[in-house]
Amino acid sequence: MALWLLLALALVLVITVAFVDDITLAGHTFKKAPFADLLVDKNEEGSDSLAVDSVQMELKEEATTDSLPQSLFIFGDSMTYNLALRLAQYARQNGHTIHAVNWDSSNTRIWAEHDTLQYYINKFHPTQIFISLGSNELYFRNPETRAPYVKKIIEVIDTIPFVWIGPPNWKEDSGINDMLARICGPGRFFRSAGMEFKRKADHIHPTRQSSSLWIDSIMRWLPKSAHPFIADVPSDSIGKSNPNIVFLKALNK
Repeated sequence: MALWLLLALALVLVITVAFVDDITLAGHTFKKAPFADLLVDKNEEGSDSLAVDSVQMELKEEATTDSLPQSLFIFGDSMTYNLALRLAQYARQNGHTIHAVNWDSSNTRIWAEHDTLQYYINKFHPTQIFISLGSNELYFRNPETRAPYVKKIIEVIDTIPFVWIGPPNWKEDSGINDMLARICGPGRFFRSAGMEFKRKADHIHPTRQSSSLWIDSIMRWLPKSAHPFIADVPSDSIGKSNPNIVFLKALNK
């Protein structure tokens, strides 16, 4: 019994020393034991933390859902068409209108350096915008060089609520998704990387059916976005819907 008591007292002494500053006795300094570092959570305010969530950057609190009819506008690269087809079904189901612009082989630089986006915003007067860009820059070694173009696109969009749909990675990217997420901010970027897609013969573009499921995933996430709106799942009776799409030819490189 006496032995257990001595061991208990020794343990209390070790733990006590671990949590106090260095002790000096008779000219000798006893260093603080590292045991405390194993017990105390060092991830306190002011310490380093991840700036970008590995899945989605979401709002801390859900925003109020806009119940009014919306004017939807989706634009971007060749991924846009199949996305627009399914988005048009959501528009029809929920009383929204929709327009789309599919610009083959386009990227953030092309959209930023031309007045095309401003032209169609002035023409369609959208209240909600979806952006499908980044696939043609997935392989860039230094995606940060595209950051000014991303910022320019968002500047043109101005105060219109938007969701940037991240590229459907068919290979590991070098940071473009993290860059897009950071610049767009919480609730404005949907990270598609990591999702499973059935793809066309080029092994890059998702099939029409897979693109439809892609939009479904985005709509399920929409309540966590910065500016959610009514987006009930289309009924089977909706059938095909017209996305009012404009096709632009790829620019000569």
